[in-house]
Amino acid sequence: MKKILTLIPLLFLTACSTTPTKDELMSGDAYVQLSFDVNEQGHTENIIVIDSSHNGFFDKKAIEAIKKWQYKPKMINGKPVKKIGEKAQLDFKITDK
Repeated sequence: MKKILTLIPLLFLTACSTTPTKDELMSGDAYVQLSFDVNEQGHTENIIVIDSSHNGFFDKKAIEAIKKWQYKPKMINGKPVKKIGEKAQLDFKITDK
C-alpha cells in the first residue's frame, strides 16, 4: 500500500507539467471525447474523458458542460431506467481573437 501512495504525487506532478504552450493551444481545433451515464431523472453522471487533444487542457470545461446536459430518460415498460455508456465529443474552435 505504501508504494501506491508514493506514486500518486508523482503522477500528479507529471500531469501538471504537460500544460500546453500558447503555440500548442493555437495549433488547430481541440476536442474532448467523453463517456457518461444518464440516470432515471435524465441527469448525466459518471463522466469520464476517453480521449482529448491539447494535453487535456479542455477536459475540465468539457466535463462541466456535460454535467449541465439534461436528457429525456430511457423508458422500459413505462418506467425510466438508467442508460449506461453514452458517448459524446465536444469540439472547441480555437481563434486568435
